[in-house]
Amino acid sequence: MKKARSLLWVVLLLVTIDGAVYFLNPLRVPSYDPRLRLLGIMSYRQPSPSMEPTIHRNAIFVASAWTYRNSNPKVGDIIVFRYPPDPSVTYAKRIVATSGSTIELREGDLVLDGKVLSEPYLRRENVSHENSRWMAAVRIPTNDYFVLGDNRDNSADSRYWGFVPRSNIIGKVIR
Repeated sequence: MKKARSLLWVVLLLVTIDGAVYFLNPLRVPSYDPRLRLLGIMSYRQPSPSMEPTIHRNAIFVASAWTYRNSNPKVGDIIVFRYPPDPSVTYAKRIVATSGSTIELREGDLVLDGKVLSEPYLRRENVSHENSRWMAAVRIPTNDYFVLGDNRDNSADSRYWGFVPRSNIIGKVIR
């Protein structure tokens, strides 16, 4: 009987701790999903070819909220975030510019703060449409990010719907 009581107290303590972690949300994830709030990781499926060749259509990958617990996302990170026009939808895209930076597309080259950014993950045949080749310079506001799909010709991204606020970022894609 004493072991049963001890076990009951341990279970009650664990449930209390889990509840506190869930409601306090120390990872500051913009999601109510307990997997993210309690474990800090979650799996996703890529429904489109927008991140090919890096993440293929229908591929399953994992995002971690732990990565940004004490730091901010940086250029080159692939993130999962709440889609700004409809936060019930999640997207995965690559960050190409952060707060205070200026970005533009010139003949298919990504120009970040006046310097051409090396993009070894980009297939040149996926940069043939006009809006994948040219974009006027844009300055990124504070606490916002500019994201693009690796498959530029087949990606709905910041070129079309604007910036991703820091508060919409769920986590970094990990492999």
